[in-house]
Amino acid sequence: MAKIPSFSIIPKPKETEPAWVAAVFWSLLAVLALLAIPVFVFRGQAVGLDKRSVALQEEREQLIVDNTELVQRMTLAFQRLNDFSQLLRQHLLNSNMFVFLSTICHPRVQFTSLAVSETSSHITLGMKTDNFKTLGEQLLVLKSIPQVNGPKFSGLAVDKDGKIVCTLDFDFDKKIIMPFGDL
Repeated sequence: MAKIPSFSIIPKPKETEPAWVAAVFWSLLAVLALLAIPVFVFRGQAVGLDKRSVALQEEREQLIVDNTELVQRMTLAFQRLNDFSQLLRQHLLNSNMFVFLSTICHPRVQFTSLAVSETSSHITLGMKTDNFKTLGEQLLVLKSIPQVNGPKFSGLAVDKDGKIVCTLDFDFDKKIIMPFGDL
């Protein structure tokens, strides 16, 4: 057998691979590249979403703090409004008293003082008139009005001008000074 030298001067033809091996290699390399692109895109989006999540969490915590303060302020305002409306509902409309007094006053009688009880429906009026006849007519006017209960005269006197001075006490119907909330 002839010995083949390990070194030869004549080049040997290059061994070629089949074409399908090269096609499969490049196809797999392309698929790998196509699979790598979404990984990098999704990784970038994940980082962005993490940052957004942290920012939203901080914003949420700040909103909770702000809302807690707002709820406290709104609760305080609601309590004040509720107290004020309750106060208005219980407030008596005293201006109706003057309209009522103008309807029961005799034309020749002058009321000199007025005291209305805060706790009951009692009124005390200081009166001045020219004579006892007018005073009697005033008493008849008071007895004819159903809102007046138990009129009493007291402290009858004659002043230095000769006029009759007295005090009139009576109870009146509470509907005269109806609560403000009933309007």
